[in-house]
Amino acid sequence: MRIAVSEAITQRARRAHNLFILSVFTLHLPVIVATLAYSVGGDVRLLWSALTFLLLALAVLFYIQFRAGRLQAEGAAEWFVMLHWQLAARRGRLLLIGYLVAALMIGGGLLVGLGMVDRNMQVIVATVFTRIGVVPALLMILVTAILAGQSMHLANRGIAPLGMIKRFPLPPEVVVLDAENESGEETE
Repeated sequence: MRIAVSEAITQRARRAHNLFILSVFTLHLPVIVATLAYSVGGDVRLLWSALTFLLLALAVLFYIQFRAGRLQAEGAAEWFVMLHWQLAARRGRLLLIGYLVAALMIGGGLLVGLGMVDRNMQVIVATVFTRIGVVPALLMILVTAILAGQSMHLANRGIAPLGMIKRFPLPPEVVVLDAENESGEETE
């Protein structure tokens, strides 16, 4: 649904998506790269860099979540900004699910490796599970980056996604310009 918002408001709504996309490319992707590099080379500095990037990336996700929870829908403009911060927070939760699945797979592989008697088999099992385990996180990074780009496009056009409107109803003072959903289909 397209609503009447000023350029300043769309800019404030885009900040959430800009921050998310920036963190994806500067923090989340290096986590995957450093983890894979560690599984190849075994240099402990790569493990520490992966953990550092991961902590910074999680801090950004928690900031987005915190900011989304603190914004109040006071008026049409603040509602639109709050809606897009909530949308970015949802993307962050998806990314956290990807990290959780990856951590469970890698952790499971490390536990299986600990049960091996031969040290070489331990290393092989840990390497295999690490390389397979980063796939869910990498897929979620890519999916959420695409979704955040789409959300930024929606914010630029002043569009509030219908799914989010169901969760956060329109305030009475919101001026609806076009009652169509994000795919361009007319709604009732």
